[in-house]
This record gives sequence, C-alpha cells and structure tokens, in this order.
Amino acid sequence: MNKRKLDWIKFISLMLIIVVILILIRVFEAGRFLSPSLLRETITGYGVAAPIIFIIIYILATLFFLPGTPLTISSGLIFGSFLGTVYTVIGATIGATLSFIISRYLGKSFVEKILKNKYKKLYSYDKKIEENGLLVVLFLRLVPLFPFNGLNFALGLTKLKKRDFIIGTAFGIIPGSFVLAFFGNSLAELNIMKIVIAVLLFVLLAFTPILYKKFKKR
Repeated sequence: MNKRKLDWIKFISLMLIIVVILILIRVFEAGRFLSPSLLRETITGYGVAAPIIFIIIYILATLFFLPGTPLTISSGLIFGSFLGTVYTVIGATIGATLSFIISRYLGKSFVEKILKNKYKKLYSYDKKIEENGLLVVLFLRLVPLFPFNGLNFALGLTKLKKRDFIIGTAFGIIPGSFVLAFFGNSLAELNIMKIVIAVLLFVLLAFTPILYKKFKKR
C-alpha cells in the first residue's frame, strides 16, 4: 500500500471516529451524566482516590467531546477553588494532548499535502502557526472563540509543535478553569458574596472575545 492511500485511510478513520463519538453522545445523552451534583456524589465516594478518578473522568470527557464546564464546576464543589483548578488543568491538558496526538497521527499528512498543493495561502498560515505556536495556543485558550474539544483535534492537523500545544493549553486554560472552580466552590459554601463574584468573573470571561475584537479595532 503506497503512502498516499495510507494517508487517506488514516484521515477517513479520524473522521469516522469523530462522527461515531458524536452519534454515541447524541444517542445515549452522555452529557446528562455530567451534572455537578451527580459527579460530586460519585467522585467523593472514592475517598483519597477521588482526585485520580476526577482526572481520569476529565481525560475521557475531553477525548469523547463531552462538555467540560460541568466537570470544572464540580471540581470546585468537590475539591475547592485551588485544587479544583489544579485537577481540572491536569485532566484537560492530558485529554487535549491525547486528542492532539490521535489527530496528528491519523490526519496531519493528508491535510498537509492538500494545503501544500492546492491551498498555498492556508499552507502559509500553517507555517505561521508552526513559528508562533505557543502564542497561538495561548490566545486560542484564553479567548474562548472555539470549542475546546474540537480545537484539540483541529490543531493536531497543523504543523504546531506538540510542546507548544501542551504548554499553551496548560497555562491558557488556567483563568477559565479557576473561574468555574471558584463558582462551584461558592455554591458548595452557599456564600452569596462568592457567588456574585464568581458570576461577575464568568460574565467577564464570556465577554473576552468581544473585548478583544474592540481592542483589535483600535
């Protein structure tokens, strides 16, 4: 089998994996199992192993395109703002890296050939991503314009260095993770002041893309 056919098979396999995952999520309504209250009840039952269980769940959720927001809020409910943020960042970064590696192995060669031969302008952007990888990933993670899970697979198809992806993801998701974990912790404590602060931080985070666009126009 020649390399071109192998690249096609790998890319089609990647697309099929993503489609099957999305269908399974839809059919089994997997998102309903990620309610913060249910997660808190389940994870705390593991005692000292709870952090490891939480991280494993987060890794799997990231790989299978499940929403991370309920999990991150749960981290604050279960472990508090600081540790919740730490465990979230660990789980999300590992899950994102695995998605990135899978995507790169199955699809990068195929996409790179198409860009190089038919879409030279897009290929030049790919080169820029390679040269400024860390800053690109930091920006994409800090400014939530794109879905986290989808972005992991998309970036795997570029020339982005794995090291830049991992570092940029780990540091870029800290602010958002902390805000959601802080919100979860405020719910656990039923502290009205903390809840108000958490909501304000969440609103500020949600408006980051709009603020960025206004700043860029200036």
